[in-house]
Order: sequence, then structure tokens, then C-alpha cells
Amino acid sequence: MLTSRDQVTTAPGSDLGVEGGGIRIATVCKPLPLRDGDIQAMDTVRWMRVSEALARAGFRVDMMVGVGAQLARRHPNLGYVPITDADWSAYDVVKTLYQRGFQELSQAGGASHPFIISRLASVVGGRDGAPGVHFFGAEREALYETQRRIDRASRYVSFSSDPNRTLWHREFRTDPSRLLLVPTGVERVIPGPRRNPYRALGITGPIAVYIGHLYLTMQRHINLLWQERLNSLGRLLRRRGITLAFIGPGATDRLDPAAVVNIGPIAHDDIWDYQYFADVGLVLAQGPIQQNESSKIFYYLRSGLPVVSEEPVPNNDVLVASGCGLVAPFDDDPTFADMVETAARRPWDREAAIAYVLAHHTWDHRIATYARAIAGAFRGIV
Repeated sequence: MLTSRDQVTTAPGSDLGVEGGGIRIATVCKPLPLRDGDIQAMDTVRWMRVSEALARAGFRVDMMVGVGAQLARRHPNLGYVPITDADWSAYDVVKTLYQRGFQELSQAGGASHPFIISRLASVVGGRDGAPGVHFFGAEREALYETQRRIDRASRYVSFSSDPNRTLWHREFRTDPSRLLLVPTGVERVIPGPRRNPYRALGITGPIAVYIGHLYLTMQRHINLLWQERLNSLGRLLRRRGITLAFIGPGATDRLDPAAVVNIGPIAHDDIWDYQYFADVGLVLAQGPIQQNESSKIFYYLRSGLPVVSEEPVPNNDVLVASGCGLVAPFDDDPTFADMVETAARRPWDREAAIAYVLAHHTWDHRIATYARAIAGAFRGIV
């Protein structure tokens, strides 16, 4: 652990960084045997990118991975440690991602660490029916109990959207200074266009793409809603000469192949060509009120892909500020399809959208919030 004898120095890109043997951070998400090229789910992508950004900022970071992980060393400050070998006392800060991350930390004996920063994607209320919360019954109750434990154990809790942060404060009355707003970020550096993957599939003409995760176990009702919506939109778009493609993991048993081209999961590092060579990216809301951000907005815009998103999505302000997309009314498929056609066929200043995202929404921007929180705790150590 850091002591008063350790020297803290400022590194580029953060309010508090370290050179050599300074602040050590363990990041915890899920104990998978991660392998380069196999990473698809956004929770895993976020875990890796946050860890990398913290390392770039000067912190010494270990990702607590599953046995058998095979990952390239991405930064001299970033290491990989099997969670079964974790010595939590060796770390100054433990950073968890999602309820799953805190649960894994608890199972590995680290939930009593004095400096835990927990990150949540979804917040639930103490009873069914909270506006914008799409978890119910036993599923919601289990999440709520985990969140009670997170509130008691954590120095800070971070959220992807302000509605989630507001709901948390209403439920647990946590000191607002402990509640951080840290949306999804995007990579500063991505590969340039290489090949058109749609051509190999025989797809020609304008392409609308939905890249995301159709929930497999949790929130099955959202899965069914989105599959139904994608089928409806796919049929409407086909009449306009536009192909709708779905890319991502999850349960896709109800997707109609006559309406939607189901490409399936693609490794995250290979996803960019599917954005470069599409014409518009789609974002669907979970319902008429939504607490959670849509991470896909940031990723679509990072590649300069115009977006059509539904009104309830909390981070549509990013779409508007980028000047590269349209916001559609919720659950109005004909209007949504009209707007997709407009977006797919009109010229956009894609380079300006990319520049906006790079100026405001990279992972390095995101971890600055964590760096300031850590700085506040350790600034007096010299």
C-alpha cells in the first residue's frame, strides 16, 4: 500500500499519476480466461480500455483475470494477475466494473478493501416500477441487494448516466461527493478502413446497422422487444432499398432473416469495418423512459457513422453535439425508418463528428474523473 514515504508525481493525462512504484490499482470485472481476438462484449471492452487508460495515466494497474488468460502486454504499467492469486493488500485502489465485478471481488475476499471504486451500468429501485428501470421481481431484488452491499463497501460509485446517479442517491442517500459520472468512452486510435465486409455477404446498396448485445439471460423482455422492433424496421427499410444488419452476441432466435441480416458476434478489434462501410447506425430505447446510456452512440460516431437514436436514450446530447445524426420518437417505426433513410442518403460532416468525439469522449477523458477522485485521497502523501 502507498505510505507517506512514497513519492507521488504528476504524469501527463491525469491529475495524479505515478512514475515507477506509486499507486497500484486492481481492476475486477469477470474472471474469464481472456484471449486477444475473442473479446466481443462491451463490458469486457470497457474493462480493458479503462485499465489501459489508467495505465497510460501513470498508475500501475493489474487486471484480475481468469486462469489461462492470453493477452498481449498493452502498456508497461499494465499487468494481468489471476484473481485466484490476488493479494488485495498490495493495491491502493480496487476498481470494479458492474455488479458482476463487485460480486467477483467479494467471492475473492476483497470486498473489505478500504478504497473500492465501483462502476454500475444499471441501477434498480427498492421495488418494482421505478421509472426507466427495466428489471423486475427476483432479478431486480438480487440486483438491489448487490447494490446495497456496493454502497456500504465503496469509497466511490460511478455511473454511466445522470439518471442512474440520481436514482442511486434517491435510494441510498449516499453523499453526492461519492457519486461519479463516468460514461462510456472510445478509443483514441482505431484501425483505418480495410475491406468492405458486406460485399462478401452479397449486400449492396445502403446499409443500416445495429451493433449491440441482445440480452441472453437478464432482461429477456428487452430482448424480445428489440428483436420485434428490428424485424419491423428491417421490413420497412427493405421497402426503401436499405438493408438492416444486426451484429453482436446474445439471443437472436426471433430475428426474421427476411427482414434482418444476422451477422452475429464479431471480435471488437474487427468491428470497425462494419461501421466504416455502413451508412447509418441504429439505437433503440428500452422503453418510453430509460436510465441507461447507449454506448453504441460513442462507437458509431468514433468511426464517423451517422446515427438515428430514439428520444428516451439519455446520451442523445452527444449525438446532437456531434452534428452527425437524428433523434426519432420512441416506438414509431414508420417515422424511424423515414429518418434512417434520410440519414443514410444525406451528406454528413463525418470528420467533424470524429473530431468532436476525440476532443471530448475518449477513454483517457473518462479516467480523468477517477484520477481526480484518487488525487483527492492521496494528494497529501509526499
